[in-house]
Parts: sequence; C-alpha cells; structure tokens
Amino acid sequence: MYFLLKRVTFFSCAIFLTLVPLWAESSKYFEKLDKIGELEAYKLKSNGLTVLLLPNDVLPVAAVMVTYNVGGRNEVAGTTGATHILEHMMFKGTKNRGGASGYSEIMEQIGARSNATTYYDRTNYYAVLPCEHVALAIELEADRMRNLRIQEDDLESELTVVRNEYQRGENNPVRTLIKEMYATAFMAHPYGQPVIGWSSDIENTNVEKLKQFYDTYYWPENATLTIIGGFDKQATLASIQQSYGNIPCAAKPIPVIETVEPEQLGPRRLCIERAGEVGVVAIGFKVPSGTDRDWAALKLIEQILGAKKSGRLYRALDDKGFARDSFVFAPQLRDPSLFFVGAYLTKETSHQTAEENIIGALSTLTKTGVTEQELARAKAVIKAQTVYERDGPFAIASQINEYIAMGDWASYITLPELIQNVSAESVQQVAAKYLVKKSSTTAWYVPDNSIESAVANSGLLQPNFYRDPDFHKTINDIEASASTQNQQTNSREVSNLSVDFSSHIKTKRIGPIELVAIDMPIDDVVSFIGSFATGQAYYSSVHPSVATLCAEMLDQGTSKNDRFTIAEWLDTLGASIRFEADPHSLIFSGRFLRKDAGAVFKLLAEQLREPAFDTAALQLLKRRKNANLLQAKHDLGYQTKSQISRILYPKEHPNYAHSIDSLINAINISSADELKKYHAKYYGTKSMRLVFAGDIDFQQLSAAVEEAFGSWNGGIDYVTQYPLPKPTEGDIERLKIPDKTSVSVLLGEYTGLRRTHADYIPFSVGNFILGGSFHSRLMTKVRKEQGLSYHIGTSHQGDILTPGHWSLNATFAPSNLKEGLKSIDSIIHEWHSYGVTDKEIQGAIKTLSGSYLVRLSTTRAVAHQVHSFLQRGLDANYIDRYPEELSKISTTQVNRAIREYFNPDDCAIVAAGTITETVPLDGESKGQVIRVNVDAPDVGWRIEIVDVYRKNDELLVISQLARDSSPSMHEISTISDAISLTSLTAPLKEKHYIIGKTWDWGESKEQTFIKTLDQIDVDLRSLEKIFSKEPDTSALPNT
Repeated sequence: MYFLLKRVTFFSCAIFLTLVPLWAESSKYFEKLDKIGELEAYKLKSNGLTVLLLPNDVLPVAAVMVTYNVGGRNEVAGTTGATHILEHMMFKGTKNRGGASGYSEIMEQIGARSNATTYYDRTNYYAVLPCEHVALAIELEADRMRNLRIQEDDLESELTVVRNEYQRGENNPVRTLIKEMYATAFMAHPYGQPVIGWSSDIENTNVEKLKQFYDTYYWPENATLTIIGGFDKQATLASIQQSYGNIPCAAKPIPVIETVEPEQLGPRRLCIERAGEVGVVAIGFKVPSGTDRDWAALKLIEQILGAKKSGRLYRALDDKGFARDSFVFAPQLRDPSLFFVGAYLTKETSHQTAEENIIGALSTLTKTGVTEQELARAKAVIKAQTVYERDGPFAIASQINEYIAMGDWASYITLPELIQNVSAESVQQVAAKYLVKKSSTTAWYVPDNSIESAVANSGLLQPNFYRDPDFHKTINDIEASASTQNQQTNSREVSNLSVDFSSHIKTKRIGPIELVAIDMPIDDVVSFIGSFATGQAYYSSVHPSVATLCAEMLDQGTSKNDRFTIAEWLDTLGASIRFEADPHSLIFSGRFLRKDAGAVFKLLAEQLREPAFDTAALQLLKRRKNANLLQAKHDLGYQTKSQISRILYPKEHPNYAHSIDSLINAINISSADELKKYHAKYYGTKSMRLVFAGDIDFQQLSAAVEEAFGSWNGGIDYVTQYPLPKPTEGDIERLKIPDKTSVSVLLGEYTGLRRTHADYIPFSVGNFILGGSFHSRLMTKVRKEQGLSYHIGTSHQGDILTPGHWSLNATFAPSNLKEGLKSIDSIIHEWHSYGVTDKEIQGAIKTLSGSYLVRLSTTRAVAHQVHSFLQRGLDANYIDRYPEELSKISTTQVNRAIREYFNPDDCAIVAAGTITETVPLDGESKGQVIRVNVDAPDVGWRIEIVDVYRKNDELLVISQLARDSSPSMHEISTISDAISLTSLTAPLKEKHYIIGKTWDWGESKEQTFIKTLDQIDVDLRSLEKIFSKEPDTSALPNT
C-alpha cells in the first residue's frame, strides 16, 4: 500500500541485536504499564524510564523522541532560561562522542530531521529518520542523557546564539505582549517567567549552573522515550534495554514544584507602547491544569470561538472589519494556565472597540450557550483534526509529547473521546466558570505611529523555543533541502536509500486536467493540491493585487451559498480548502476524509467556478489586507526579501515584489467588477493539475473530479517568456527600521538556474554545503565557532517556472553586524574560489537522500512534492528518480556550477533594522579587499595578513602562518584571512609572500612561500607601508 524502502543496512550497532534474545526475557527488564488503542506503555525496571511505542511496520521512517519533565516551570529567579540553554548544549557532544561522531553529525549523515524544543513543562529531543536507524537514535539519546560534556568555550559561543534568539523575539512586540501577560497573570508560579529566560539571567549563566541543572533533572525516571512508525517492537525494546538499562536513577529525588498560584482577586491590565502601526488586544483567562476533565469542554470552546470563517470571534471582529485576524490560543499545561482570546486590529479600529466586541462575544457564549448545530460542527472539526494530526510519525510523536508534558500521556487517546461526549449545557457551564472578568488579564499593544515599527504575526504566540532555527521553514524544496547537519562519521557507512512511489501512483486525464493519486498507508486521510495558470503574469506590473484579491475572495461566498454557509459546511465535514495566488498560478489545497471526496470537490468546484465577488465582503477583505501589509511594512524578513527582488528583477518579472505602498494603493482601487472580469478571462481547466495523496480510492476521486470540473472550460497556458533580470554589481540597500534589537541581512544574486536545468542539482548540492544545514560552512563558522548569529543559511528561490536567484539570510545583533558581514564575505569567496571537497559532496548527497525520504512521510508532503515536479514539466515518477539523479553528482560538476553561476562580488545586499552605528556593508566604501587562502595540513593552522606595501601599481602582501600548540586532526583544511584597504580607490595587482610554511606541498604561482623577509627581492624600507598588524604571537610556526 505504500512505497517500498530499498536499502543496505549498515550500522554496526545493529549487530548487538542478534546477541540479545529477542524478548525471551522481556518481562525481566520491562513492566508493561498499559495499552490504549495501539499505543503501548512500558517502564524500564532498572531505572524507571517510561517507554511509549506505536509501531507501524509498513512505514519506512520512524520518530524517536525523548521528553524530559523539565521546562520553564522548574526554574527559579537567577536561573531562568537554563532549560533552554541546556537544550542548546545537548548538541555540543558527550564524554564519549564529539566532532564527527557526535549526535547531530551522525543524524545529518543518515538524513534524519533532528531538533529540540523547550516549553513551560518539558524539553524534548527528537529525530525523524529511516527506520533502520532507530537503534542508533536510541543509543545516541541514551549517551547524552548522562554523559553530556558542558564546557566553557561551547557555552560562550552558544550564549551569543541565545542572545540573538532573544533579540529576535524582542523584535516582535506581540510576542513581548504575551510574555508580559504571563508575568502579570502569574505572580507566584514560575509560569510568570519567560521560557527563554530574563535577559540578566541569560547573561549570568555559567557552566556550574548548567551542570547542576543537568544533574538535577536529566535522569531516566524523569524522561519518556516515545517511538512511532516503522520499527520492530521486540528488537526496539531490546535496544532500549541495551542502551538505557545500565543508567542509574538519580541519587536524589527529582524536585517537585509545589508553588500554587494564589487566587486572583480581580482583573489585571497592562499596556505595551512600542513603535508600530496597527494594534493588538488580548485577554487571558485562568483555566485549570491540563488533566482536569473540563478541558474537553474548553477544547470545544476554543473551536467555537476561534474557527476561521465560522467562529464567534471571526463574526464579531474579522467579518465586521474590526480585525485583520482574531485568535484563540489555549495551551494545556501541567498547572493552571491561561486561555487567550484576542485580535490583531485593522488600522481604523480602536482598542476599546475591539475589546468590547471580544467581551460581547464571550458574554453571549456564557449567557446563552451554544446551539446543537454549532456544537456538532465543533466536534466534527476536532474529530477530523485528530485524524489529520496522526498523519506521519512525527505528528503523532509531537502530540503525545505535549500530553506527556501536561501530565497524562493517555489523554492523547482519551481526550478526543471525552470531547465527543460533551453536552451543550456543559460547554456553557465551563465557559461561565472560567471566562470571567475576575480572573482575566487584559493587554493592549498600542503602536506608536510617530516612528516606524513592526508588528508580529499571529503564528508566533506560543513561546516554544527551538534549537534549530530552520524548523519552521516552509518546505518548498524538499528534494534540495534539509534542516539537519552535514558531517560524516568515521566508523559507519551510510546506507543506500531509494524509494518506490511509482508502483502506488495512478494517473488519468479528465479532459485537459492532469490527475495524479498516490496511495499511502494511512487510514481515512487524503491531502490534495491543485493549480492552474492565471493572469498574474500579465497583470502584475499594472495591477499587482488583482490576482491575490481574486483568490482570497473565493472563500467569501458563491452565487449559491454565503461565506458562513460554506465555512459551516466544511466544519461539518471536518475538511479544509485553501486558496492562494503565486506569481504564476492559482493554488488550491486542503485535506478531507476519504468518504467525503465527492462532497468536498462539489464545494471546491462551486467556489472556483461561481464566486459571488460580493462588494461588501470585498471591502472587509481589503481592510484586513491593508492591516496585514501595514504589519509587514516593517517586518525585517519581509522587507529584505521584497527589496532584494526589486534589485534583481524588473517590474514585469513574476519574481518582482511590489512595494507595500503600491500594493495598498492597488488594493484600495480594486473593484468587484474588475475581479469578475479577471476571473472570467483567466480561470478554467486548460492547465489544471490535481494531486492526491493518502488513503486513495482512485475510482471515487476520478468520479468526483469529473463531476466537479468535467463541464468547465476556459483558462490559459502558462507564460514562458519573461524579461531578463537586472544586472547587479554589488548593489547595497539599507532599510532603517527603529525599535529593533537585531539586524536582518539578505544577500542575493541571479543565477539563471531553473530547477529543470542540468546544473541545478549540482549547484544546489554545493549551496547545501555552504549554507543549507546546521553543519554547513556558514553555520559552523558564524554560529558555532564565532557565536555571531542564531540563524544563517542559503537557499535558491523563484526557480520553479523561471530562472531564479541565490540568497543568503542572516540575523545579527547590531554590535555583531560588522564582524558577521566580514565572516560571510570570507566564507562565500572561499566557497567560490576553491569549491567543495569530495568528502563534503559524499556527505551532502547521503544527507539529502536520507532527508528526502524522511520528509516524504506525510500525505501533504508527498502531494506537494509531486505537484512541484509536475509544475516543472516533469512526470510524477520523478519522485523516485530524484535520489538517483542526486547520487550521480560529482565534485567536478558541483565546483564548475558554483564558479559558473555565482560571483560573490556581484551579490546585492540588503540590511534592515536599527543599525545604531555606521557599518560598511560588503562592497560599500571598503576599497580593495585583500584575501589570502592556503591549504594547510590540519585544522590547527591559521594565517594572518600582517603587512601590505605599495610598489607603484602593485601591492606586496605579507602573511604569517601560525598554529596552536595543541594537537589537531590531520585533515587538510583551507585557512584564510582578509582585510579591507579603504584608502584605495582603484584596484591594484597583488603579490603574496607567506612566512612560516613547514610542509612541502601546495605550491602556488600566485603565492611565494618564504622563511624570512630577507628572501624578498625588494627593499621593503623604500616602499610605502599602507597596512600593518602585529602578528598573534600566542602561537608560532612549528619547525
């Protein structure tokens, strides 16, 4: 029923499984605690480790997650943030493993998706990986449970990273608002402390504090090991015993949090005034601990209030133009917590008006309750959502993780059942019990319009802190990206992985429609994505908002049903349909339960073919869109990405992003008549593609599609000719945005590569080595070694239907900006000049192949990946061929592609934020940059430019080699240094002399190696010395 995993099992640690009798003595080691559904619970008798297993032997991947019962609630004043910093340190190596044999290096090698998160009640570490590596993941997790290496140098670099992460959060005034709400609502309980910690506590963290924290909480009896997916239960239990069985219990009892928040005696309020343009109102109500039975009703209240398009807050705020987005957010924590309701306001709405409407919606709920129909819809949505949240091993493990933290893992199974039994009377009673003024904390974010600002988006409410910044990255390039690390181990060979989706793919032509369906081993769930060409390519330069407005009006009502009827119908089915316009297409996607294919596609056809384009609904949409754009106007990431596109592309190009002011103007002048004309001219089935993945009934799907679209004509073909991009020669743009604690930097350069280009995969592999993973060159140097940034990485964008561009994104504290840019400049020049090594290529191919398989473990990911291939003009079976194409890539191909399609001196640069000092950006008033690169016999060597002399139109550059006295790995390494001579207005030729070389290989025509300055055939005293630096004498050349 699923694709087949063909592999060569490799890892030596698997051999021990044959040495342990497979469960002949299972009861000797494990106590079976419970079995609910297919989820089984065990306890390791020797130390109390809890184990949760949910095997599905047809899956080729598995999730291995360890949840420790320690989070922000376990911290006290002076140690806040320790849990989160320790989470970072868990990837720094153990007493047994470090360097190339460390956890994250091995995880990257096998293509695993690994990460960690910290929240109020727990810290969790996980890997999603090919199922053959489950035992390996268990072994590595067990090793770092008690053997963590916490060293001063590692902590120093990681603290800089955490500071940058903290600053990124402080850039977000809404995130700050939520933090202050917790601090105001909880005066005694540690929930009042931010998970990331208070700034002063972060600064005062030291090795001793972290070791004490680690030795207090990181023990087996305080942890749960959860394994979901494709694995053999008996072999896995044997592996757990082998790896964890000898770990002792804690010498002292794990501390218990006994603080109880006193009863709140009245409403509390706070107000944050920061730079901005649109405001926020939020109210938090005290609710009980996560194991309380009232949570069944609270989950229904969350849905009834917060449902998009049909929820009570949407009707009270969004649909009246008072809010661009309302929200309900109810974290189910171990101790009593907060139930949030709120709204991001439109420009015209006062805080008082928004608050009154929120309170009005809540008051109606507590006084008059809910209707049976409303309750039934909420239950249907939650029931379907429960099914959807079990799409893939990681989704299941993540859900269980939160219930473990809350205090009852069994609620993963039992809570959805309890929800279906809640009555309308119970909903009203619970609402009246908790949504009361006395226990409320109300917060306003009031923007200061006198200066420029930024407002955060609603997706950042939950203060869940990740070790890997790429965790939330949109997966739009599964086959060429990975969010883990890039190294090889010395003791293991990586398996050869390939996938077989083809035997489970069915295709059909229904008129012009290309239909593809992929059967997968999941019950009931079907994900889909479809598209067809629209007129965005024709309209964009003259009316940049019409395609987007047309797409977003599709769910605002049809000629037969208004928007509320449609939303309620979807809720009843537990289905979802989304519309969006990209630069080339209308995209429609969603998911449904297998039995509802006909009903969902009947509705989809109605929305696509017969939108009402109601004038009143359009006016409300325009208000919300304008509020969103005002929010984005000073969002650092949005602004840098938008600006780089305007540097690289002409206005008529689909990759060109119009300015926010022009978009707002275009929205304001749009009319319903214009949208109707656009829809009539461009919408239709001529270029439609539809992809389904999941529990497939192909005959049923084909019939549903034919019934929905068989009689629909019209549409257009995709545009294939576009204006050429602009030439760039190091363009520089500064976007000064006040009230920011970090600076966002984006480099960009047009490459001319589309994803179907023969050189695209070689270039992407090289780009992955440069900045595509946690162990990329950029992350290794800028984050791990220098500690300058929480996030830095590279990508290639705008390349599905047009040639695209390379980009590099990073964030820095303003004080680190100059050093960070210098480091970037050096790394990308070295990458361009010297390329990558055979070893790096081998490691990248293995990582990308493994991560490709791991990422294709959900129905949504598979559907979207196949659709992406179809958009490029490839067939659906390319999903199997991609790993084969990847495996053929050579080092020569990669290095040729890097040199041919990239020139670091042509990169455009955009920096946005509060830049408090004048920092020259790369290429900006820096004169001539002098660089020296040398291949050294090991990583212990370094090189410094110490003197530069001018001889007419030539520069004589003197560099000094040196090495640390401590031993280093004997592995050839390229070392470099660079300086900027701002006094030079025109470039001069360079001649390099290097002192201190002790090896007899690596000669170069461009460099002369000498022992002393006397060997230079020029009297240096007669020349002008234009640069001088005292060499670092802490390390001298070895002779």
